[in-house]
This record gives sequence, C-alpha cells and structure tokens, in this order.
Amino acid sequence: MKRHHAILVAVVALTVIAACTSVAQSDDKAERKAAGSTLRIVNDNLVKVNDGDCINCLYTVKGSVYNPNSDGVKNIVIRYYIWKKWMGKEGNASMTVTGGLVTATIKYIPPKQTVDFTATSRNAPVMTPASGKVPDPISAEITADWDE
Repeated sequence: MKRHHAILVAVVALTVIAACTSVAQSDDKAERKAAGSTLRIVNDNLVKVNDGDCINCLYTVKGSVYNPNSDGVKNIVIRYYIWKKWMGKEGNASMTVTGGLVTATIKYIPPKQTVDFTATSRNAPVMTPASGKVPDPISAEITADWDE
C-alpha cells in the first residue's frame, strides 16, 4: 500500500511539473519582443542620388541591418524620415506631408545574419544651401514579423 501511495504521489508530482513547464513556456512566447525591435542597424548613411537628369536631387539611405536572434525575421520594413521636422509646415509637399519618407523592404533575414539595404523614394528632395534647410539626423524605424 505504501508503494502504491508513493507511485501515485510521484505521478501527481510529475503531472504538476509538466503543467507548470508548459505554462512557463507559453508565457515566454507571449512576452516575446516585437521582431522589428530586436533588429539592429549596423550602419546607415544619407546619400544623394540622381533623379533622371537631375544630378544629386534626392536623398536615400544605404545601410546594413543585423538579426541577432536565433530565429529568422521576415517582412522587414525600414523607414527613415529625412525631413521629419518639416512635417505639417509650409513648403515642399514631399517634405511637409511625408516628412521625406524613404523605405526599404526586406523579405527575410536569417538568424545571426547581416543584410544590406537601400531606403528610397521620391519624397526626400535635396534642398539648396540657400534654403537653409538641412536634413534631420537619420534614425530608423523598423517593423518586422517572426518567421515561425
């Protein structure tokens, strides 16, 4: 009888441990950071590029992004607002409405890998020195999904 009781206690204890482990693992997934917040821009440079016949008329951002995670990341969108401080003010529509938004889209970054990107659009014009307008310091906003 004592042996039967000991076996029953052991089975109950193992069941409780398994249930707690399962709850702890599901809690870990629920608390996982957004994939985009874990990616790291390892370098980015504001570059002037041509727009057809217009030499050095637009800004673009060229850089690299690193995935430090053990899981892949997909549907990555990297945004830079070149003229963010001019949004909502009078002036060039592509500056005041879009903030000079340039974007890069990357389909997938494997774990522990770095990928080069170029963020572009026609919304980030280069202003003349006479205008006194200089671009904002560049800072990326990243969104992405976990590849599960």
